[in-house]
Amino acid sequence: MKIFKNKRNILLVLLAVLVAVLVFNDSFFALLHNSLKMRKLNDKIAALDAEYEELNTEYNKILSGDRSFLEEEARVSYNMAREGEIEFRIKK
Repeated sequence: MKIFKNKRNILLVLLAVLVAVLVFNDSFFALLHNSLKMRKLNDKIAALDAEYEELNTEYNKILSGDRSFLEEEARVSYNMAREGEIEFRIKK
């Protein structure tokens, strides 16, 4: 055959066949989909790990009885004030 006279043409044909098999194969698309899904899950894992560390730090402060942390949490989260303090609420 005239197409297969030199090595370059043979390599191009083999490359074209390989690309066609990969692109039109369902397992290639499944692999691509799974790869993208895995990347999203890894990002979610990293975000959850960061949130876990933040919550764990808060938990340790609560257990240790860190008074400044506890006071700040009471003021911000529960709108509490010290005895004798006047709390001003300004609408935004």
